[in-house]
Amino acid sequence: MNPCIVSLLNDENKVEHFVQNLPIAFEMASNEMPGNPAIGMIREHIIIGYFISEFGIDKVTVPTQGNERGFDVFVCDEKLSIKTVTNDGHGSVKVLWTVDQLRADQEIRAYQPEYDLFLVTIHWGHTRDSIFYIPTSVQLETHAQFGNMIYLNFRPGTNNRGITISTEAMKALKSHPNTLRREVTWTKQGLHYTPYERWEEFWKTG
Repeated sequence: MNPCIVSLLNDENKVEHFVQNLPIAFEMASNEMPGNPAIGMIREHIIIGYFISEFGIDKVTVPTQGNERGFDVFVCDEKLSIKTVTNDGHGSVKVLWTVDQLRADQEIRAYQPEYDLFLVTIHWGHTRDSIFYIPTSVQLETHAQFGNMIYLNFRPGTNNRGITISTEAMKALKSHPNTLRREVTWTKQGLHYTPYERWEEFWKTG
């Protein structure tokens, strides 16, 4: 377990600040990139920005290579994968990106969880468990329990771009006693924000 993440999620004041402002930040992201698949990257930036604000820039490092496959950021010198999905995220958390069928089959069969997972599930209009810190140890235990063919959504002969964790495995990961989970109330504020506002301000003040 990453001691920094554990400490953060066990600090009631810091968690309260995070869960209150996360829906606002994500609503701003939705307004900035409506319907754009790249919104996941903006949400990732929001979460990394929060980590930097809490731990400091010295303890939060984004890899210089843009093609790091299994993790997104170093937090307190430990690798962390960040995923954000709408609703429960069952069957939609991607862990492999290979498009070549033969290579996809090989990587699926050889797959082993390697990094802690910080998962945020978005439930607009509801209050639900939405923040999940799933340590590598929990993933390895669940993976051993299910095996690759059940742990992952495996469909031979199809385009496997974006291999995901199966619904059964994701439910087990989220409910595991060593997974840390926190509740979020997903209320939209009706923000009127466009992707051009910050750039308009940039040109006016630059």
